Amino acid sequence: MVKENIVVLSIGSNIGDRKNNLREAILELERVFDCNVKSSSIYQTEPWGFDSNNLFLNCCVSFSTNLAPHRVLELTQLIELKLGRVKKSKNNFYESRVIDLDILYYNDLILDTERLKIPHPLIYDRLFVVKPLAELLPVFIDPLKGVTTKHLLMICNVENKVVLYED
Repeated sequence: MVKENIVVLSIGSNIGDRKNNLREAILELERVFDCNVKSSSIYQTEPWGFDSNNLFLNCCVSFSTNLAPHRVLELTQLIELKLGRVKKSKNNFYESRVIDLDILYYNDLILDTERLKIPHPLIYDRLFVVKPLAELLPVFIDPLKGVTTKHLLMICNVENKVVLYED
């Protein structure tokens, strides 16, 4: 029997029909990975790391796959392109985007390559990631910190505004 790997992603959008962009990303994940995607609630958040008049909608999702981490990265990047993402941020310069898919975890794997770092190195500084993550997988143990995601939420000292989104 082939082992199923649990992948956890953060999804964000602050351009266009943000809620529909998240929905389309989830549908594409289900189609491309032939899986059922489990999702957190959607949260509205202020931009992180740059100034923009456009607020983000963010959520976290998880799904199972037999694919290797770098293949998951390639496919999520193709989904971003399909949904209108023009370019990824470079050298920590961020900008508004139609869709952003970030791999947070792949099981309890710790990976540090030029193209892919798992767990995502900025999880701990992003309340807009930690809050939906703790909702989705409250007892998942972060492999670097050795604590649950619920505990990560309690110790996250970032103060950007993250509120449950209501249409």
